[in-house]
Amino acid sequence: NTIMLIIPRESSSHWYFPDGTPLHEVPRADGSGSRPTSLRDARKLGLYPSVTNVLAILAKPGLEAWKQEQAILAAITLPRNEDEPIDEFARRVVSDMNGEVKAAADKGSAVHAAIEAYAQGAWLPEDKEIAQLFEPARQWFDKEVLTVHSVETATAHLEWGYAGRVDLVATLKSTGRPTVIDFKTQKTRRNKDGSFKPILHDTWPLQLEAYRQALASRDKGLADAAIASVVIGSTDPVPVVMKVWDDADKPGFFRAFLAARDLWVWQKNYCPVKDAPEPDDEPPTAMVPA
Repeated sequence: NTIMLIIPRESSSHWYFPDGTPLHEVPRADGSGSRPTSLRDARKLGLYPSVTNVLAILAKPGLEAWKQEQAILAAITLPRNEDEPIDEFARRVVSDMNGEVKAAADKGSAVHAAIEAYAQGAWLPEDKEIAQLFEPARQWFDKEVLTVHSVETATAHLEWGYAGRVDLVATLKSTGRPTVIDFKTQKTRRNKDGSFKPILHDTWPLQLEAYRQALASRDKGLADAAIASVVIGSTDPVPVVMKVWDDADKPGFFRAFLAARDLWVWQKNYCPVKDAPEPDDEPPTAMVPA
């Protein structure tokens, strides 16, 4: 039997101090630069996991299907070298696949950076491809955003021990009130009429409501804020799609997030907040909209 040693895909987790200051990397012990912050570091320093770190505990069938698709494409398009052992070929396939995944992530990061810069009044992106992909987001921004309250703001929830960075908080024309917004880039899929047809993942509102709860715990002015996902095409410059999540569903979104948090705490054997409510406790009524 042939044993294939597939190279592991690198994963990074974001961590924060209780005041919201990020610590995604720490110095290496030998002084040779830095490395991603680990769970061991978090335990020593009392760091909070990011919202996305917590939600990573949940299965994401859509994302996993896309990664499998990239792996299959890499396997059938990558030439196999003469006399190359199957395990070496498998390593190259995974490496090639990781390149595609990283390229997609880098493109998404570039579009996010363009949105951040534009929201703060900076210049449009110089890269022509990113500028083309960003153009629909710029049009959406000019049409929808009435007032910018904060951009790329780190926040933390002291009671529940999690943190994160919020893309944008702005008063929108559609909602008429402050709205916690998360931007997503996604491969351009189209409806029959040619319009953008994004896939709205069920973890998105959980992420947004966790952000809103953390923000509202520090700023009561955001207690009634709306939450919205804005999806941007990553392969074609198509009009963005905005999904404003129903206020009535917010309590359920937050309970689901806290359930994921409880599972995360159990799996990692680490609770950042020593006096956090027990898993069976109800979320504080003051923090969950009626």
